[in-house]
Amino acid sequence: MGIIPLYWILLGLIMIGSEFLIPGFVIFFFGAGAILTGILSWLVPGLEGSFAAQALIWITSSGISLAALRRYFKPIFQGKLLKRDTEDREPIGEHGTVLERIDPETVGRIRYHGTSWEAMSYDETFEPGDRVEIMRKEGMKFVVTRSIMDDIEQE
Repeated sequence: MGIIPLYWILLGLIMIGSEFLIPGFVIFFFGAGAILTGILSWLVPGLEGSFAAQALIWITSSGISLAALRRYFKPIFQGKLLKRDTEDREPIGEHGTVLERIDPETVGRIRYHGTSWEAMSYDETFEPGDRVEIMRKEGMKFVVTRSIMDDIEQE
């Protein structure tokens, strides 16, 4: 392997690393194009000696990957695509079922979206099986209350 392919690969790694410093998710594709150019320069006979061909491969591969893949990969690298739906929204107004007794002095547990969560109440007492409404989230605990809608539905 000659020195020119190593320069392309090093340049590509530097560009990909600089994506952490410069927002926009653009430089990543030019880095990937440089790495591809380095690999092709190493594998394809005669390409290592032609800088014009290497530059054409770099520009073409970078441009095509930028145009075709940026919109798909950008949400992943920003962390938007991998978040679960339940993490994207606040649970305020959602309902849960009491698993362990909750009163003003005792932190209990509720089931919310299939998971057991610690829950507390400022001035109400709940027994296992009661339906509660989430008022807010404090750290990893939910503050719950009796749902006003439950009272209306019972009338």
